[in-house]
Amino acid sequence: MTPIPKSGTTTKKRKYRPKNPPGLDQEVIGWREDVLNNLIQNFGLSSDWGVQFLTPNSTALDAPPGYMSLYADFCREGNFRLPMSKFIGEVLTSCGLHISQISALGLPRVTHFEFICRANRVEPSFEKFNVFYFVTYTGGFYSFNSRTTGFDLCSRDPPKSLHDWKKKVFLYPSWHHSP
Repeated sequence: MTPIPKSGTTTKKRKYRPKNPPGLDQEVIGWREDVLNNLIQNFGLSSDWGVQFLTPNSTALDAPPGYMSLYADFCREGNFRLPMSKFIGEVLTSCGLHISQISALGLPRVTHFEFICRANRVEPSFEKFNVFYFVTYTGGFYSFNSRTTGFDLCSRDPPKSLHDWKKKVFLYPSWHHSP
């Protein structure tokens, strides 16, 4: 039986909130250049690849022509490596997305799927990936969610959040980008 509301009470309606446009958020850079240099060293990024730090008070949208913005947590949390694998390029191309439109929580699903396939001597493909995952859109970025409720193929306990990941961005020459 549904309870009867008390006199004078009303139900609140949700305010209409339009979706943000897909792609990069405009958070101001919030890390230091020496931390980027450590990332370059730890992940074996070649100095002749032209990785650059954004100038202070800039955002991921301020990438100059010929460069694309990449988030540090792609490498740290998503096991993303440069140059990008053909499989990651295939997933992005098949979904009609650019790497800069993917959330730092979505990329690990792609990289972990690739690792699982290769560990089992199976060539990863978008068709196989698409059986387990679908594209979602939240908070201005795209991600990949499991098609099977309560089951994540790639992780028993995937990260729930990454603090300030949008503030840790660096520039990578787009001519090195090869899907």
